[in-house]
Amino acid sequence: MARRMPVQQRSIESMNRMLDAGEKLFYEGGSPALTLEAVIERADTSTGSFYARFGDMHGFLDAMHERVLQTVSAELLPVLDRAGMEPDLESAMHTAFTGAFAVVDRHRVPLYFFAVGNSHDRTWREMGSRFTVGVNETYIKLIKSYLPTFTSAAAKRRIEIASRMSIAGLFQQIMLDQTEFSNVTLSTKFVAAEFADMVCVYLRATPSK
Repeated sequence: MARRMPVQQRSIESMNRMLDAGEKLFYEGGSPALTLEAVIERADTSTGSFYARFGDMHGFLDAMHERVLQTVSAELLPVLDRAGMEPDLESAMHTAFTGAFAVVDRHRVPLYFFAVGNSHDRTWREMGSRFTVGVNETYIKLIKSYLPTFTSAAAKRRIEIASRMSIAGLFQQIMLDQTEFSNVTLSTKFVAAEFADMVCVYLRATPSK
């Protein structure tokens, strides 16, 4: 069934209560906790109201995916804005990486569910792809603002790779626990700072023309 967007304020509030409930369940118990019955009970609503708003559980998860991406975007964009106010590339990358890693850490459970566990879902994959493209474009714009002389085709390709490395670092943070790498424990802040350093060294080694 197609998801219907509510137009009355009471219906909007009901929809938001259900999404709020789903979000809390997600963070408390992961995807196994996100059942139709649990959402209805937590939101103090009815089955009929749920189906009227979302059509079915997949429609509800579509809405949840949209909310997750909106939330992450709302937290990530100010981080990159702050990075753009730093005096140099190194400071900008440290601000961007430490802030972005903190954001994905806070939302790791739903990000893993949609980006990894259900990447076969075409709709969710397309939503995630649009989000990733937007983040990549923003990172590239940020890097270019500190490297105005990087105008050659080779330099532009290096900036593209640097941005992809940045995003790959974020996906690593979402996908894998520390123990899945080794028995060495590294703080998120330390890993983020090291990624920032690697990206800067890579870029500084790039001929600008």
